[in-house]
Amino acid sequence: MKNRINKFLIILLIMTVAFAPIYDYHINMITAEAHSGRTDSSGGHKDNKNKSGLGSYHYHCGGNPAHLHDNGVCPYSTDSSKNSTSSSSKKEKKSTISTEVVQKVQEALNALGYDCGTPDGVFGKKTKAALKEFQEDNGLKKDGIIGPKVKKALNIN
Repeated sequence: MKNRINKFLIILLIMTVAFAPIYDYHINMITAEAHSGRTDSSGGHKDNKNKSGLGSYHYHCGGNPAHLHDNGVCPYSTDSSKNSTSSSSKKEKKSTISTEVVQKVQEALNALGYDCGTPDGVFGKKTKAALKEFQEDNGLKKDGIIGPKVKKALNIN
């Protein structure tokens, strides 16, 4: 009896494995390889062997993964403007915002008791530290980026 049960279980196991659906979990995966190459003044560079899979020219703005710019706009920037200053860090996303908006944010933060220094429109270390403190105190993502939620919280258009 025990021998029959063992044979039955073995046959059941073989049938389960033999008729189980086969899945290919790698169907829609894109792999990008790391590659060398100096970036130009725009943050992009040539990738003649297309190791990234993005074509022969792409960007690495602010330490972000290789990407393309649609209509000249970086998908990692929070705002685009012709009159702008950039604030970037090797570990954080690149932020592009107008000097007028930075100055308004500095004025608003200073008025609320967050020390940005002189409101000059330059997004420096003091402004970033004050902004992060404001974000933390107001339940916003503490990333030091002037985005739509920060503008709304400070009543800036």
